[in-house]
Amino acid sequence: MLVKLEELLSRSKQDLSKALELLERGDVRDAAEKAWSSIENMRKALLVAVKIPYDLAKNISTGVPLFIRILRALNRKDLLEKYFFFNSHIHIYGFYEMITPEEELETVIKDEVPRWISQMEDVIRSIKDIDLSNIVDILLKAQKLKSEILRKSKEYADLQAQLNMMIRTIISQRDQ
Repeated sequence: MLVKLEELLSRSKQDLSKALELLERGDVRDAAEKAWSSIENMRKALLVAVKIPYDLAKNISTGVPLFIRILRALNRKDLLEKYFFFNSHIHIYGFYEMITPEEELETVIKDEVPRWISQMEDVIRSIKDIDLSNIVDILLKAQKLKSEILRKSKEYADLQAQLNMMIRTIISQRDQ
């Protein structure tokens, strides 16, 4: 699927606008969902800006680690920390768990999200001439290796469990 940078930037702004609209109507929970969507579209936009295919950018297991690496390489730990703050505060505890107090969500969505979106857009505009498309092969190889390691790790854990069960069974039979 080919999604262009400008489309993601536009989606992000539209979602933020909708979030602010929902706040005005008193629908804080749906505003949190739209605010998070705005943030996620900006995360994807950063990756697409540096020529990472959209399918990899939208995938959490590939997109988020790349997003982290790129922001760290740009010395923008502040934007990264805010992203994870929004993930917990707005997305998880705001939208899903409904733990974040509504007045806190309102303040964060009205004040902090627009500022972050604007800062991210500035970063994206400054790096859109960078081409990281040549890292895709390495990324896919690393992802494949990770899957193999996890599969082998599970296989190892299963063998350890089997060993423990056999030992317990043999010992319990002796005690009878």
